[in-house]
Amino acid sequence: MRLLLDTQCWLWWFSQPEKLSNEAIEQIADETNELWFSVASVWEIGIKVAIGKLPLPEQIDDYIFARMTQLGARTLEITAFHALRAAALPLHHRDPFDRMLIAQAQNEEMTLMSADSMFNQYEVAVLWAASS
Repeated sequence: MRLLLDTQCWLWWFSQPEKLSNEAIEQIADETNELWFSVASVWEIGIKVAIGKLPLPEQIDDYIFARMTQLGARTLEITAFHALRAAALPLHHRDPFDRMLIAQAQNEEMTLMSADSMFNQYEVAVLWAASS
């Protein structure tokens, strides 16, 4: 399975894994799955760190790259096709980062791992990640 982890799930994996469902943990740990992390999530984390909403234990670039390596996650770049798809999505969800993740998952035929119930309003495969 090709899994695109949303920002919250990726952060939970490293700091609060108890918030993830057993299914999410199993799928992340399954080495036959491809794990992807979007540049949109890196950007979102960067903004939250800059405004003081997300403290990290080390510099952001070290934090991101070390954990991507640890997880074996691949980087999903943002393309013009992704941006156009995100712009064309219905406005059920107004968060631009989440809209980009939805568009990327649709364009790349990935399963989006998330605990955001708003994602269910879009035509995208979602693996529910919250632990109840």
